[in-house]
Amino acid sequence: MPVSIPNSYINPNVRSVGVSKLRSLNATQLRGMDKTLVIQENDQPLAVLLKYEEFLAMQKELLALLETQSVLSDQEELQDIVSGMDDVKKGRTKTVHEVRRSLEKHKEKA
Repeated sequence: MPVSIPNSYINPNVRSVGVSKLRSLNATQLRGMDKTLVIQENDQPLAVLLKYEEFLAMQKELLALLETQSVLSDQEELQDIVSGMDDVKKGRTKTVHEVRRSLEKHKEKA
């Protein structure tokens, strides 16, 4: 059973329009469009029309979610994250200045 997500949850600027609205749109109107359009026929959603920048932002978010899912499903990486969080909790950390100084010393020895 598909989950119904209200359009306003995703974007409060969503507006449902009939298929006939597509015929009246031209490039100038599309450039100035500030709404996301859900194209419908007989109250059935068929497609979504949104600005290209919004599409790219959605793609970026999707990729970030997929990367997060990938990391969280890799047991070794997940254990490394948990270990790092434990180090922070127990105060086993160094400042950026300390790390840079250590790296500089390491370069001098090499």
